[in-house]
Amino acid sequence: MLLALAASFFVVFGSPYVGEIRAALQSTFPEYYRTLIAGTVVVAVVGALVAAVQGIRRRQEPSTSIPRTHQRTWVRYTLLALAVGVAVLYANAVSASEADVRVVEAFHFVEYGLVTFLYYRVWHRRPDVGVVVFPACAALFVGIADEFVQWFVPGRVGEMHDVLINAVAIGCSLLFVVAVYPPSSVRWPRNRRARIAVGTFVSALVIAAAGFVDRVHLGYEIRDEPTRLFRSQYDAAALAAASADRAVRWRTALPPQSGFTREDRYFTEGRWHVQQRNIAERTGDMWVAWNENRILERFYAPVLDYQGSRWTDEQVSHVAQAAQATPRRPYVSEAQGSFPLYLVTRSQFWSWTVLLVAAILVLCRGRSRKAADDRR
Repeated sequence: MLLALAASFFVVFGSPYVGEIRAALQSTFPEYYRTLIAGTVVVAVVGALVAAVQGIRRRQEPSTSIPRTHQRTWVRYTLLALAVGVAVLYANAVSASEADVRVVEAFHFVEYGLVTFLYYRVWHRRPDVGVVVFPACAALFVGIADEFVQWFVPGRVGEMHDVLINAVAIGCSLLFVVAVYPPSSVRWPRNRRARIAVGTFVSALVIAAAGFVDRVHLGYEIRDEPTRLFRSQYDAAALAAASADRAVRWRTALPPQSGFTREDRYFTEGRWHVQQRNIAERTGDMWVAWNENRILERFYAPVLDYQGSRWTDEQVSHVAQAAQATPRRPYVSEAQGSFPLYLVTRSQFWSWTVLLVAAILVLCRGRSRKAADDRR
């Protein structure tokens, strides 16, 4: 357990330093950066596969403590192949378009595979479904905490997409480690205390995931004029207050750029709109560029001034004239397209979360079928 907790602590709180190490590697070895990261992943995966095959071969002898089904070699090799196959298919299905991002996402499978393995070794002697539920929940807690801590590292952001990558990595790792170290049983616990423990772990994980979504992915729709809409983590009043606050604060205290301190979400949102505006201008989509600039000038003016990204009067006039040639239509900003904000009220969101947690706890507190039969 101490080793698993130490690895978890390193994964979560090593974020600022891991990012700096990657940036240093990328600047020092720009031609070999992807090769180094990808090579590390390949070596780790191949090494794990070799160790797994050797482990399965050593444990082919029948054991009275493990069900015969779990002892069958073909089942164990199937689980091993399934773990690798799911990882490859998922990586290809949702991988980012940028090669540098893809290799970093692949590295998630290595680090969370190791964390899951360590937690599985903590509970692998349990004679019920907790043998996989407990390590899965513990590793997912680490994955959620890791992404949440990203918001305390300027220049990095955590999102549900990365939590899902971590979850898939954890699932693949469980298939992998179960193939090598088969559990004695994965049946539903007969003991009520064991069932409550399972329900508590799952419920706590649901609450942690809901808290992450609340803090990161729930937002508001801001209407700027009748035909211009965009989304923000702030409501209209809070966004106006944040703009006024930053206009004063950034005269003496600049936004955090490094270290381990909470990232300014207002600054992050402003940069996304600047990027969307500049890309649209370069590609000749003046309608998008004009609308994004209007959003920036009205709601994120301090970001423009801080970054030196404010357009001159000549630029504004030129883009406005080009935009007028485009038939007017409602504009919905996609500046957060890669970082979705959901328009769900927090009261609704947490009501459904509480109902889900209550259902889990009721299900787990109920009598097992065998216990009910015995009472009859």
